[in-house]
Amino acid sequence: MDEEAVRERAERYIRNLKGIIPGLEPIKPIELAKQYLSDSEYYLAKGDYVSSIVCSSYAEGIIDGLRENGTVSASWKTDLLQEKSVAAAGTWDIIHPGHIKLLEFAASLGDLTVIVSRDKNATKAKGHTPMLPEQQRLAVVSALKPVKRAILGSLNGDPVKTVADLKPDFFVLGPDQPYDERELEQKLKSYGCNTKVIRFNQRFTSPGLITSTSKIVEVIRARNDSGIVS
Repeated sequence: MDEEAVRERAERYIRNLKGIIPGLEPIKPIELAKQYLSDSEYYLAKGDYVSSIVCSSYAEGIIDGLRENGTVSASWKTDLLQEKSVAAAGTWDIIHPGHIKLLEFAASLGDLTVIVSRDKNATKAKGHTPMLPEQQRLAVVSALKPVKRAILGSLNGDPVKTVADLKPDFFVLGPDQPYDERELEQKLKSYGCNTKVIRFNQRFTSPGLITSTSKIVEVIRARNDSGIVS
């Protein structure tokens, strides 16, 4: 998979939105979906295919929500139904909105498998033990809507080999994961895996929300130290 495949997928999302939005009642949420479609076309023209797909997925989310509650009646075209395979990996310790946005984007590319780091590996990589044990983190990630399945990583193997064993079409990195996309693609190729690595660089921020695991841990520890229970 290469950049051309990502561009084609961005174009297909736009085609699907253009095929459904004109027939929907112009209520306020649909107007917002139209704006996301416009943004998607803007990023496509700039060559920022990842941002284009993100905007399209937001528009689709609005429409799907309206369909589920019966506000609108519509059906998607079928040219996106042959899903690609997608993988993402991480510790997933205390899920926050930034995690959800990354997983929603990854799932917009195809069927998403999430690799959950083992306690031993996460402790070695981060320098501290995860707040939640691996089986609990696995259970939480498995229950998230964008995730088709979640698996534990290897205890002793190369983490890149764990990804390669899945042979995904796309592997999605978060904004802070310390890998170079092209170097990672080359290492995956050394395992016979022709995977396109995509960096999701968008950070989710919102007033009043804590969108970093480290910040959440700081708040928990501060409350514990002060004796606050909530």
